[in-house]
Amino acid sequence: MIVKITPRTLFAFAILTLIGVFFAIGALTGIFSPVLLISLSLLGTSLLAANKVVAWIKARKVYAKWQKPSTFDRNLVVIGAGSAGLVTAYIAATLKAKVTLIEKHKMGGDCLNTGCVPSKALIRSAKLLSHMSRSKEFGIRKAHADFDFAEVMERVQRVVKRVEPHDSVDRYTELGVDVIQGEAKITSPWSVEIKTTEGMQTLTTRNIVIATGAKPFVPSIPGLDEVGYLTSDNIWDLRERPRRLLVLGGGPIGSEMAQTFSRLGSQVTQVERRPRLEWHLL
Repeated sequence: MIVKITPRTLFAFAILTLIGVFFAIGALTGIFSPVLLISLSLLGTSLLAANKVVAWIKARKVYAKWQKPSTFDRNLVVIGAGSAGLVTAYIAATLKAKVTLIEKHKMGGDCLNTGCVPSKALIRSAKLLSHMSRSKEFGIRKAHADFDFAEVMERVQRVVKRVEPHDSVDRYTELGVDVIQGEAKITSPWSVEIKTTEGMQTLTTRNIVIATGAKPFVPSIPGLDEVGYLTSDNIWDLRERPRRLLVLGGGPIGSEMAQTFSRLGSQVTQVERRPRLEWHLL
């Protein structure tokens, strides 16, 4: 005789077992039976213990080829000083942990230098121009504004400079974070090698957080490399308004830039390969 056993997870097995026990109970006294309560407690704890043992065995296999240090230089090393890295380092420092924050480029990461802060500053200027061009909708017969694109972009950089001190090396040093300007390389689950202008340094740490962010995706389009394309990283260097602009991508950044430059007077075409813009919101 061949019996086929259907594979089940530990959780599903526990639920089915409990259901079976429930229907086997003939009276309420059975529910409060000491033997039954002890059995259920042992079943629950055994499942938790089994999961812990499996996780421990897997971790030992992963870490087996590295020697764990007996002492640690830091409680936490954070790689990347963007929004996620700064918040992580700040919270750990407030808990009196020994924290090192490593950044190889600019403090504040994308959010401060090429993302949230500059984009919202530019959007605000463009929105003001849009409102003035639609002044009749607000009960104003006529409104006119002369603007210089270069001045608008300079204002964007002034806003960035105004916010910059909040994400600076000095501020985080005052908060108790050891900030290192350099390039990090993880050499084991408990050690990070740091390359700085002064040489190499290695730190041992109990925990490592990788918060290195992302970079713009550049599609593989023949001839694109020859036209001097812009991304959300270098568009802030513009000081002359583009007469025409082609935006590839209908996500949040592409849609923001398309609307903003259209309001600033550029002739904008936006291309998205999916059926609609902001497809990720579906």
